[in-house]
Amino acid sequence: MQERKKYFTLEEANQLIPQLEKQIAALKNLRGKLEGLGAEMTSLFKVIHHNGGHRKTSDFLRLMRQFQQTVDDIQSTGILLKDIDRGLVDFPHLRNGREVHLCWRSGEEEIRHWHEIDSGFAGRQLL
Repeated sequence: MQERKKYFTLEEANQLIPQLEKQIAALKNLRGKLEGLGAEMTSLFKVIHHNGGHRKTSDFLRLMRQFQQTVDDIQSTGILLKDIDRGLVDFPHLRNGREVHLCWRSGEEEIRHWHEIDSGFAGRQLL
């Protein structure tokens, strides 16, 4: 049985912004740590690829789980995470009876833009 798609009102979406700011900051932080550990582990695996693992593998896997859990937490609400670097997310929304996306970027105090579902960030229009 297919789950019904969640459509956000402007008010509902705006209420989620403080939590999204925290989650996106956490994702950026986790990704930075993962990149650092990954680079360290990759260079060592090239030298000693049959050593049975690396002492930081468990840290890397823990951070990966945290990263994935944060992404899952965001997406489980129906929010579409588009770009972690820009903190860009879309909220499915019904505008005049048709589906569009409310568009928000980290740092914006509230949602002021929307776009067609196939136009993306480049097609943003003021509400």
